[in-house]
Amino acid sequence: MRIYVADIPVDNVDKKEALSKIESFLKTDSPHFAVAINPEKIIKAYKDCELKEILKKSDLNFVDGIGVIWSAKIFYKQRFKKRVPGIDLFLDLLKLASEKKYSVFLLGSTENAIQNAVKSLQNSFPELKIAGYHNGYFKNEKEVVQTIAKSNADILFVGMGSPKQEKFIFRNLKNLNVKFAMGVGGSFNVLSGEFKRAPALIQNLGLEWLYRFLLDPKRLPRILSLPKFILLVMRVPQKIEDEVDFFGIKISNRPKKENIAIVEDFVKDREKTHLIVTLNGEMASKAFDDPEFLKILRDADLVIPDGIGIVWGARKFGKRIMYRIPGIEFAWDLLKVSAEKNYRVYFLGAKGKVLEKAIEKIRSEFPKLNIAGYHSGYFDKTEESEIIEEINNKNIDILFAGMGGGKQEKWIRRHKELNVPAAIGVGGSFDVWSGKVRRAPSSVQKMGLEWFYRMLIQPARLFRMKHIVLFVIKVLFKKNE
Repeated sequence: MRIYVADIPVDNVDKKEALSKIESFLKTDSPHFAVAINPEKIIKAYKDCELKEILKKSDLNFVDGIGVIWSAKIFYKQRFKKRVPGIDLFLDLLKLASEKKYSVFLLGSTENAIQNAVKSLQNSFPELKIAGYHNGYFKNEKEVVQTIAKSNADILFVGMGSPKQEKFIFRNLKNLNVKFAMGVGGSFNVLSGEFKRAPALIQNLGLEWLYRFLLDPKRLPRILSLPKFILLVMRVPQKIEDEVDFFGIKISNRPKKENIAIVEDFVKDREKTHLIVTLNGEMASKAFDDPEFLKILRDADLVIPDGIGIVWGARKFGKRIMYRIPGIEFAWDLLKVSAEKNYRVYFLGAKGKVLEKAIEKIRSEFPKLNIAGYHSGYFDKTEESEIIEEINNKNIDILFAGMGGGKQEKWIRRHKELNVPAAIGVGGSFDVWSGKVRRAPSSVQKMGLEWFYRMLIQPARLFRMKHIVLFVIKVLFKKNE
């Protein structure tokens, strides 16, 4: 059973069960890895999307930090069986390897420390087969990976500190030719005699962190991470759902990187046109009075929460959207990925000169971007047919349509003959990219008040405030469907 702590899965196992699970990994042909979970690592995961992905894909996450146990008990009313100190599991695995004739490879620490650690292990476990070892300071990662693979070790222990050790394992797992890998932090330094462990009584009380701080006051920043962890647990749901239902609209509740990956999957699937919507409160308000538009939003393949109003509205129904992503930023990142992957893009929207200036800006930032074509958002029926024909003939991968929220989505869905795997509405992004309209300062953006800033610099947008007011009223007095 896994207990989620701030959306990070942690296996509810004691040391004996963790060992048993690892032993089962060693009997398979596919590689597995485990991660020790503590408050500091969870905090890092929320600043590092790569680390968070690793923690979610790990085969075994055992609870190493006492703070994780406390938080689950206090905030979730769930109990972990017992703390599993990483170094204790490491030592028990060495004993298991010695008894069952599994070979190990040690990677990490300084050359002096790793050599002394190896000597210590040879004294403690004379039957242990050490297939090889290497310090953690190397320039050519590929060579180190090849060395480990050639050693034919069954188990790899990496002591390079977190998250460096987890990233090394995850990045190279398929090429390491080991059955199991685990990060062990400063365990090699303990074995070498450089670090001292706390007395058993202090370990049992869960106060080893305090003992280590008293011996090494430089660890103070790590100690101070505990209040940050508590605030994080209070702010983040125990488990974040991938999608939040908002009036029947499935809104993505994923980090930007994951949403980008979804769009890339759309590009690979040319069986249909996948619609990506960047939704704000104004668009939702329009949809409440427009059955056609509401159905389009409900049927959309990916809905990105663009506006702060959507985040607020979902919260009103007890659902947290953790990843608000401004549509203009999401579209810009899609352009970056398109340039890297050589996706063919088409721009449709804005006035002719505005679009041309926007394209100049885009080309200056992404010179390798394959812009297969473009057209302003002003066209008649004849031109419309020519635009669709051009998009279809040029084998476009992603269509960026900037014709205003609602109008652009309806245009995409009404044209069933459109043969493009991914189409995204980008609203007024072309106006911003052209320099015609300025974005709000970053501080205003972070407060979710960009809509207010734009109203101040563009008084003509004042009449659009009615949609925001209506949105608030409808959310306050309407039940989520």
